[in-house]
Amino acid sequence: MNSIKKVLVVDDNPSIQEIVSELISRAGFTPLTASGGKEGLDIAITERPDLILLDINMPDMDGWTVLRKLKEGGITDSTKVMMLTATTEIGTDIFGLQDVVAGYIRKPFNNKELSERLRAALEEGPAEKEPEPAKEPGGLFAFLSKKRSTSLEGVEKARRSAKKYELRRGISYLVKEQKPDRSFDIFVDQVTHNIPGLCITRQYPATVRQEWGLEKTPIIWLSNQLGKVYVNPSNIGILGDTIIRFIEKTDDSVVMIDGIEFLIVNNGFDKVLKMIHRVTEVVMEYRSRLIISIDPRALDTRELALLERNMEIIEGELPTIRAAR
Repeated sequence: MNSIKKVLVVDDNPSIQEIVSELISRAGFTPLTASGGKEGLDIAITERPDLILLDINMPDMDGWTVLRKLKEGGITDSTKVMMLTATTEIGTDIFGLQDVVAGYIRKPFNNKELSERLRAALEEGPAEKEPEPAKEPGGLFAFLSKKRSTSLEGVEKARRSAKKYELRRGISYLVKEQKPDRSFDIFVDQVTHNIPGLCITRQYPATVRQEWGLEKTPIIWLSNQLGKVYVNPSNIGILGDTIIRFIEKTDDSVVMIDGIEFLIVNNGFDKVLKMIHRVTEVVMEYRSRLIISIDPRALDTRELALLERNMEIIEGELPTIRAAR
């Protein structure tokens, strides 16, 4: 006789836990609950449930981080995961996790819908996946869906003139400036000379494209607004993972981050510094390039010193960047 299947509900809202647990019981399954990402991860490892209903927005550890740890630990090889979300578009948070998401349950949901989705997932095999967000050809999604290659798809049309700036591979550059003009100048110079790039910016993408002549380079907007290519500034872990996966999948790349100050406001300096350290290590490993624009007036002496460690500093009117080795 088959044992009763277990369903773990990971959500920081007690009302959601109670309602969903009741529906799970009525459907003939055993409910388990966790009030946060860390607790949910521990229970998933210990209990090995058949299905996890995982909330995305939780204060201690967001759902995407939990899902990534479940995947890395091999839990998702035998446990299905469905995401609970109130958003209307998943955006960039799904990168690298498409293969282990059985589906999405949108909040608010009705009891009949949830019961049907539970039975479909546990009795009839994997639930039918919802369509992934629309992908723009040659854009960020194309870069992150491909295996590591030397393809120039999505790269800007190459200029005939020589590069103005020779950035060394495997090096991260910190550009001190009140406005990110110099960083954009350096970044655009790279991507218009056959180097795939990724731009993270606080500025609206359409404005960046128009001002700097970028047509194909993927741009991620640091914004609380929903959009095809955005990252919520509070999801610092997701942002770091997104950058890392771009570097891992793209040969000889360059990444620019404009908006560090905004990230610090939303996450605190220590979390942002930790994310930057993760990225710089991958930059070194994959011999990529990283450009970070920072207004030194926004940081105190200690913070600036910590940020400058293991980076090449660019400041002054005419930055001199040593030639590639």
